[in-house]
Formats: sequence, C-alpha cells, structure tokens
Amino acid sequence: MLFALSVIWFDRVGAQATRPTLISHADSTRAIAFESVTRQREPFNTTVQVKFGADSATRIMLFAMNLQLQPGETAIAVTADAEDAAHTIYSLTVEHVGGVPDQPWASSLVVRLPSNLPLAGDVLVRITYGGVASNRVRVGIGHVGDGPPDDTGAVPTPGLIAPGPPTGVAATNLNPSDVQTILQQAASAAAALGKPVNIVVTDREANVLGFFAMAGAPATTTVRSVGTLGQGLEGGVVPADLAATAKAATAAFFSTTGNAFTTRTAGFIIQEHFPPGISFRAGGPLYGVQFSSLPCGDIKKPSARLGLSADPGGLPIYKNGLPAGGIGIEGDGLYTVDRVPTDDDQPFEELIAASAIRGFEAPPLIRGDNILVDGIRLPFSNVTNPPAPTTTASIAGATISFGPGGVPPDSEFVPQVVGGIAGEVSPRFFPFIAGTTPAGPNALTASDVNAIISHAAQQSNITRAAIRQPLGSNARVSIAVVDTAGMVLGVFRQQDAPVFGYDVAVQKARTAAFFSSANAAPALGAAGFGSYVDRANADGLRFDGAFAFSDRAIGFLHRPFFPDGINDTAAGPFSTALADWSPFNVGLQLDLVRTNFLASLSGPVASCSAIPGLTNGIQIFAGSVPLYKNGVLVGAIGISGDGIDQDDLIAAAGANGFSPPAEIRSDQIFVRSVRLPFVKFPRSPNL
Repeated sequence: MLFALSVIWFDRVGAQATRPTLISHADSTRAIAFESVTRQREPFNTTVQVKFGADSATRIMLFAMNLQLQPGETAIAVTADAEDAAHTIYSLTVEHVGGVPDQPWASSLVVRLPSNLPLAGDVLVRITYGGVASNRVRVGIGHVGDGPPDDTGAVPTPGLIAPGPPTGVAATNLNPSDVQTILQQAASAAAALGKPVNIVVTDREANVLGFFAMAGAPATTTVRSVGTLGQGLEGGVVPADLAATAKAATAAFFSTTGNAFTTRTAGFIIQEHFPPGISFRAGGPLYGVQFSSLPCGDIKKPSARLGLSADPGGLPIYKNGLPAGGIGIEGDGLYTVDRVPTDDDQPFEELIAASAIRGFEAPPLIRGDNILVDGIRLPFSNVTNPPAPTTTASIAGATISFGPGGVPPDSEFVPQVVGGIAGEVSPRFFPFIAGTTPAGPNALTASDVNAIISHAAQQSNITRAAIRQPLGSNARVSIAVVDTAGMVLGVFRQQDAPVFGYDVAVQKARTAAFFSSANAAPALGAAGFGSYVDRANADGLRFDGAFAFSDRAIGFLHRPFFPDGINDTAAGPFSTALADWSPFNVGLQLDLVRTNFLASLSGPVASCSAIPGLTNGIQIFAGSVPLYKNGVLVGAIGISGDGIDQDDLIAAAGANGFSPPAEIRSDQIFVRSVRLPFVKFPRSPNL
C-alpha cells in the first residue's frame, strides 16, 4: 500500500511549523519506497545496473505528508540522512521534491544513495525541512531486515484512515428538464429531416434516463457488415431500442473528463487494421471490445444491451464540462460499422444525435479528434455543423426515468482509496476477498489481492496516459483480480476511469487465468468448441497449463491475419477466416457467448458462456497477466481504461512478485515460426 487519505494543513507564512512525516506501511515503520526509474521495490543496492543519468548511483523515491516547499525554494531546502546498525550517519542528497498526482496532501522526494552506504540491511531514514526533522522510516539496503531498532515510540505512519465512503452518489448530473430538452432537440431534428427514429438518453452507467420512439420509427434493426451472412451476428435482427441504448451507453462508457469518444471512435479502433482500410497494419487497439458489457454478463449492470456499439449515431453528453451520459439514435434499420472512415459520410442518425446535444457538447480539447494513438488522429463525429436545435417537436409518450423529486439513479460505485490512490469500488466487489481456487496455502489471500491492486493503481498514477487530455495526464484504469476459477476477488476503478473498462478488466483477467490453466483445452472441447482446440493443436498449442498466456498473446492468436496485421496470411487459430470475418463474426470470442447473449435480449440468463469461470466472456486485446504463487497458477490481473501498452505495464506492476517464471511465459512459444507476445510496454512510460 501507499497511503490513505488524510487531512493535511501547511504553514504558508514562514518556515515549516508542523513536522514532516515520511509515509510508512500501515503495519510497520517500513517506508513506502521504490527505485525512482524502474519502480523496483526494496531492497536497494547503492548502484543501478543500467546507468540512466550522469552516474550509476541509485535514486529512491519516498513519500511525505506535511511537506510543501515555499515559493522559490528547490529540493536543496530539504536534507536527508540514514543511520545503519553501527549507528553511522550517512548524508543522502535530495534531488527532487514534488507533488503526487491526485494527492495534493502528499509530496514525493527523490534521494540519491551514497556509494559508501553498506549493503548491511535496514537503515533508518529521515528528512529535515525548515529545521524540523521528520520521523524515521526503515529502508532495506542490500537486504531487508537487521539494522538499528526503531526509535522509541515509533509507530506506523500511513496517514489517517479515510472515512467510510459516502452513499447515494449519482450516475449523472443531468436533471429531468435536461433530458426532456435533449429528447425534444433530437425529435425536432429528426422531424425536419423526415426520419422517424428511436432516441435513447442514458446516464454514465447505462441507466436509461429518457426514451422516445417517434411515430413510424422502425422497431427492429439488422446487424450487417462485411462478414458472411448468417455467421456470427451477421444478418441478425435486434430491437431498435436496444441498438439505440447500446450507442448511448458506448459513448457514455468511453467518455471521461480527459477524453470524449463516440460510436464512430469505437468503430475506428476495433477493426482488422488500424487505421481501418490500411493494409499491413495491426488490428485496432481495442479489437474485440464490442463484445463486452453484455446483458448476459455478471459484472456491468445495467449492461450496454447489445455490447459496445461501433455504429455512428452515439455521442457523449456533457453538462458544465463534466461527462453526464450519452445519446443513441437508431432509425435506418442497419446496425453496422463504418468500414470507410475517409469518406466523410454524415448518416442522419449522427446528424440527429449532434443536434440533440447542442448545449451539452463535450469540451473541444478532449474530443476524440484531439487525441492521437500511434500518431493517428481518432475520429469523433463527421457532423461539423449540426442542425440548429429546436424543441418544437412533440415527445408525447416519451419515458423520462428519474426518482421522486427528479433524483437521478445512484451510481454503482462509491469512493474508496486503495494503495493511497483515489478511486471507486462497487460494494459487490469490495472489500477484497481471498481466492478459493486453487485450494490450500497457495491461494491468493485478501492481503495479496490488496497488494496487487494497490501496486497496479500506484503504477497507473505515474503512467503517462495515451488517450487523455491535457498531455501529461496520468492513466486512469480499472483493475481486476480473479482466481483460477474466474471468481472476482476485487475490482478498483481509479477516479474518472472510463466505465467500459470495468467489465473489460474482469474479462481480461479471466481470459489470462483460463488459458493459462490445465483445464482450458478440455473445457473448450466439452463446451462444443473443439474445432478451435484442434486448430490450436495444429499450431503446436496445447493449453494444458504448461505455459502462461496473457491477453496480448491470446489476442494475437485471435486475429484474421497471423501474424497480426500481415495481409495474405491465414487466420490465427481462434479467429474466423478473413473471407467470413467481420466485427460481428470474429471467431471464438463471439462463439463462446453468442447463444446466451441472444437469449439474454429476451430475458435474464445465468451466464454468457457455458464454461465456468468465463461468465462475462473473454477479451482479446492486451492488458492482463496470469498470477503465480510459489510457482502455482493462482489467478490473473486485468487492466483496462487507457492505451493497451499502458494496460500491460500496469498489469505487470500489479503482478510484481506474482509473475509467471520467464521460462513458461507465452513469449517462449513460436507459432508458424512467429514468437508469441506476452506484454509490451510503452516508451518513456512514466510522468
């Protein structure tokens, strides 16, 4: 853990008046400390193997409360020293003092270890600022343990325990009048165009706030893209109101205070090439995300109804600059994906949605078309000048859903601090619990789960975001840990993490745990998916527990080209062949859930998949690592919410200490003379 929320005050008039406090673990006086570049934890050597600066001295990062430099002061205003078991005092050079993202009450310090500090175990470290010395905390040099005794009266200093999370947090800041205005603006624009449509407004979590089916609006819509008719979902007929809800939910789930995405954005990042239509480019970074937040799943409730949508016509709603929900328009009878993003088409569904949210638009800076991924600008909307909004159309018969007195639906999530990082949890998955599979001493404990999630959250808080504005923001993700049976042991969402990642993080964790287990191939065969097992066997893959598979590896095997993005190659063993492929007919991922997903459109079902442990299906883009304890598979961690390389980095940080042995990782396997991946980290990842 890092530290818990506490109330701090600073003397801003003169010298430091309150004692600076170095942060320790909650159960000891051992410092929260890590190597400042690699983020490795103690014990520390006095020199690093890789020389990152002018010298090879180790720099460690510590954290403090009650420390704030005065204007014009630099790090030299703070001194530090360490005492070893022989009671020799060593001076430590303080090279940096700065803030901690999202924690204005805490400061970080980078100190350089002297070369003459013996590798003899614990030292007691303190800092001094303004003539006032801090408490002393333990730091392991060479090894953890030994060293001088704690100071008399020393106690752990993790910060004050945060108060219990408040209840009744709303899932939107919209009110009934806002929703009425949006519905009327949509209906007026649709009437002016002569296009009767279904209109849905949701809050940030897919609760429907408003619904209006105009007279003459189609009751159903047909799923259709480039795949073979009758395969996957191609040619399927679904209720139009559910399609509109999926569009609204998708725009809401993808949008935060740092980014605003639409269903057009979603369609751009899920296809077989990124950008779509450009040969010899890898698949979209969120390839497969469309089959998440399904109504048959056990995580995201309410669901996105049809999963996440890539059909233009879903836009996010903002109020006072804050994300408030989404709008979805369905009326052309076709539920599809834009295969030609360069043609600047303006479907009437997108025109109506853009007109509907006039006065509720996303801030320009955070729109998708101001965000670049791998140097490629994402789309937002092809509508640059939507019809001027009016509220002349009647919306008699519309449903506007709020509680008594116009109270909006409660959020599923309540605020919580984990590992010192502010975020949210669902009471369904908090407090964190111990795993039950495998049984026995190797099972993950609740303390293990807390440590894994805390370490992931701490890494995310210093990881440079890929999809957030302004530049220099840190990543915001959802973090999930499961055991080998797929049971959720804990889920944590950083503050303002996109909602779509909540379900996806669990999917990713379950995918890594399942495919790394000895039961994967038999379970697939027993559930009727033996053809995929046979194709994997033909490529030398057994899925018998001998190797550890990340989601990046499974996704690599689940592309219509193998290797990913290389045209004129055969499909991976888990993918539909390219001749039949479409975003609605991808292969194993959809086939696992298709029957129960379609059944769930008519009523509740117990699970998306017939395979135990894959209740909400699998996911096939990067961001998970299987977890091992004493060499035994014990579960997996899944991350979702930012760039996929960032997700991998954060997953690996959480898995530190529980990582699979290098010799069994999936990157030790060659398929068709191609090495499989395991994880991939972004360049210069940390802020």
